Amino acid sequence: MRRIAVLVLLAGVLAAGCKRKHHPNPSATIEEESELASSISVAEPRDASQLLSGFYNLEQNAWRWSMKKFAVTLAPPLNGALRGATLELHCSLPDVIAAKMLGVSVTPIVGATRLASVRIDKAGDQVLKFDVPIEPLKQDAIIVQFELDKAIGPDAADSRELGLVVSRIGFVSK
Repeated sequence: MRRIAVLVLLAGVLAAGCKRKHHPNPSATIEEESELASSISVAEPRDASQLLSGFYNLEQNAWRWSMKKFAVTLAPPLNGALRGATLELHCSLPDVIAAKMLGVSVTPIVGATRLASVRIDKAGDQVLKFDVPIEPLKQDAIIVQFELDKAIGPDAADSRELGLVVSRIGFVSK
């Protein structure tokens, strides 16, 4: 009996530390259950359903180009509704487009709350950080939209509108 109680307690502790939240999918059968993570990799197949719009196909099994506007859905971070959070966008401004894109401003909208913009002034890998207040983190599923103030338009070399190279998006608890 004592062994069972310890196992149940251990299972509860492990489940509480999990970054994924289970959310019912209305179209899922009883055997299926969708999970919503508070932090996603755009290369991870299980996270692909959280990419809502503005992303192109996966490249080099690691990243995706974004459009000028792109969106994801995320679960709130642990204690986000009590303390707020930091939103992180792991991205890159490749040298091949840096000349046209340096100075681009990135503005996230979390739920209905527009956050302060961050300007990218150098080429290469970046981790953009945005302070998120408590209010938009009170939902089970949060739509996070990003808007760039400029992008590279389609041309003869590439028919896509190119924004940033994105690898990861997520909330970090405060």
